[in-house]
Amino acid sequence: MGRISKLIAAFFVVASLVLSGCGRNITNEKESVKISENQDKKNQEKENEDKDQPKKTDEDDSKKEEPKVPQGGIYKEPGMELSDFYDAYNGTLSRFEQPVNRFETEDFDFFDIGFDMLAATINVVNIVQFDYLQPGDNAKETGKNGKFDAVREKTGNIIAFRESMTREEDGFGDDNLKGDVVERYGFLNTETNTLVLEGTTKRDGQIISRFVNEVVILPDGTIMAQIFDKPKKPTDERREDKGNAYFLRCTEDKLEIIKASFEPDVNFKFESIVGKPDTTPETMSEGYKKVRQLIVENDVATARKY
Repeated sequence: MGRISKLIAAFFVVASLVLSGCGRNITNEKESVKISENQDKKNQEKENEDKDQPKKTDEDDSKKEEPKVPQGGIYKEPGMELSDFYDAYNGTLSRFEQPVNRFETEDFDFFDIGFDMLAATINVVNIVQFDYLQPGDNAKETGKNGKFDAVREKTGNIIAFRESMTREEDGFGDDNLKGDVVERYGFLNTETNTLVLEGTTKRDGQIISRFVNEVVILPDGTIMAQIFDKPKKPTDERREDKGNAYFLRCTEDKLEIIKASFEPDVNFKFESIVGKPDTTPETMSEGYKKVRQLIVENDVATARKY
């Protein structure tokens, strides 16, 4: 197992206990309207079909409708769509792991360059848990993800998931206190292969940390992703209070990630990449303070500072 894979495994364990959660304000306005319109259309079509079709027998009702498999062949098993999406995403990125592991530098600013790849998956890996709330392929599933109360709902091409918990005791330092409310929320559109994920931690009713991830897998397998993370304000005044952003594009033979920073505002806004297949890390990072760029091509990793 490579260094980055080990880090991902370690963070997955920690994530069940301490990672910040998801709020419900993540859905891009255009995407939200699209989802609503698609669902209304499907509901109307279903009503028309019911009027025209003869009454179904018990035998017909016993047959489970298989979900539509979108172009790209990502989804292998009904009820495991979130896991299948993560496997496709992580599997593509992992092809570039070894060149990043071999990357050597004496420049301190590149010492943790491997974390730029880890940042792309550290939150996404948690969606896998929602497929295991209940066995089978169900319209709605409820259960526990560790200490989180969790729900997974499937409506047509949209799989929505959410979980929340309130800390019952203080954690390490001031980062995790009794009474903190941790939430995660997101959705996967299996028709467009789009994942949107958000997490928040609230203290005394105020958001003190927040992250947002958008991931799109195009029909040809190209991946676009952007990750925004505003952690809790540091208690050590020597540490800079800022937001971190990572902008990624990955094809069959090339990976590019630009790391950037932004103002320390948990209510940050961003430009969605959904429906923009030609988006690049350069265009995604416009308006942000670029920090460094990682490129992996021809089995070689290179990095530069801005």
